[in-house]
Amino acid sequence: MAAQKILIVDDNEEIRNIVKILLHSEGYEVLEASNGEEALEALDPSIDLVLLDIMMPGISGLEVCQTIRKNYSMPILFLTAKGTDSDKALGLTTGADDYLSKPFSKAELMARVKSLLRRYYVYRGKELPVDDSYYTYDSLWVSKEKNEIFLMSEDGTKKEVPLSELEYQILRLLVSRPGVVFSAQTIYETIWKEPYLYSSNATIMVHIRNLRTKLEVDPAKPEHILTVWGKGYKIS
Repeated sequence: MAAQKILIVDDNEEIRNIVKILLHSEGYEVLEASNGEEALEALDPSIDLVLLDIMMPGISGLEVCQTIRKNYSMPILFLTAKGTDSDKALGLTTGADDYLSKPFSKAELMARVKSLLRRYYVYRGKELPVDDSYYTYDSLWVSKEKNEIFLMSEDGTKKEVPLSELEYQILRLLVSRPGVVFSAQTIYETIWKEPYLYSSNATIMVHIRNLRTKLEVDPAKPEHILTVWGKGYKIS
């Protein structure tokens, strides 16, 4: 199997060299771009992952991300010094899959890289049997019409996951718009169809916890159903 190909986009040559050495040590093929223009010229379907800085001269990382999303589905990991919650939310809403603040450790970087590549390969493997009656994201299949949820394994087999009706409704809402943060108020009023009260937060948190228990490998360290503190929940 050919080495997985990763494109590093950063105007800081020292950071590119450090990341390139780390990735080479793990057996990845690495391409480099020092700005947004070079990144867009280097893009092609053979690239499996893009590591993208936000603050660059010329075309910003956010603009590069938006352009990539118009043509390609490979995962995008932002590597940036801008680490506030609002910065992260902005980056993710432009189409990025994950966000890693500088400075970061090798362990942090490689964990994110391997997770994103694993998800991408599972996703590509299940794209062949197209079925418009399901929302599909990562290894997750969620029926659009009925309480029917599957987890897709790497060998292509499906494992059905039993959910309560409310759990199903919440999951279907989240997976219908991956990366979008839904506030507790939006979730409650959409699913329960009642006016939101502050006490409703506890109800939503219980159902999110139940979903994580049923869907996550490690519910204490969720990879799919994420909490955006002070804002709400999203599928990522």
